[in-house]
Amino acid sequence: MGMNKRVAALIKERDEIRGLVPSTSFGIKDKEYGAYLTKLNPRENPNVRQALACSPDPRFQEFLERVMMPRYKKVSMQSIAKACNIDLMEFNKWWQKESTQAALAVAQTASVDITRDMVEDARTVNVVCDRCDGMTWVSAPAGLPDKTPGYRSMESGEEVLWIRDCPVCTSGKIRKPGDAHARDRVLEMSGLTKKGGGMVLVQNFGGASHSSAVGELDMMTLDVTSEVG
Repeated sequence: MGMNKRVAALIKERDEIRGLVPSTSFGIKDKEYGAYLTKLNPRENPNVRQALACSPDPRFQEFLERVMMPRYKKVSMQSIAKACNIDLMEFNKWWQKESTQAALAVAQTASVDITRDMVEDARTVNVVCDRCDGMTWVSAPAGLPDKTPGYRSMESGEEVLWIRDCPVCTSGKIRKPGDAHARDRVLEMSGLTKKGGGMVLVQNFGGASHSSAVGELDMMTLDVTSEVG
């Protein structure tokens, strides 16, 4: 005599962390597992599918194969996962690890462009002089000594204005140093300075053997600090 369907639906199995949960045969009743997999959406999410395909664990590869098969289309994903012997906590830990690796990959890919931007920020550039606004001259009062550089009159309608050469620039532009923090990071990344400041000086001992060179100087560093005086 077959088992009563109502009784069979109540059969549960013990999970190490969650305690009693619906068995593999009745995984569809595991609502918590189902809600998690629905949110993860492995049937539609290409990132999840790629991670499943690349997993060294054959259980996750089998899960991917089954969820994508038409014959399993109407089978709940939690039932498929349980049939592959993957419990909820194990699936959750696997995805946390995979999503972390995916995030690192995105950061590593973007780091190339970020480094280029950092180098540009570190460069000294020419900018418009903030004293003369790029005009190369500034207003001057009347009566300045004739030897004042560029001192001359300029007519503006019926009014006569006096001007002189900009005391800051000669071409309307000045050099602006690059961002100090960006410079420190670029030099640190290139190995020319050590972390926290200080220039690394590598000494070449010519034909000296490695052992003798190390004997004289294992490593030479030169700390460069700013002086106030």
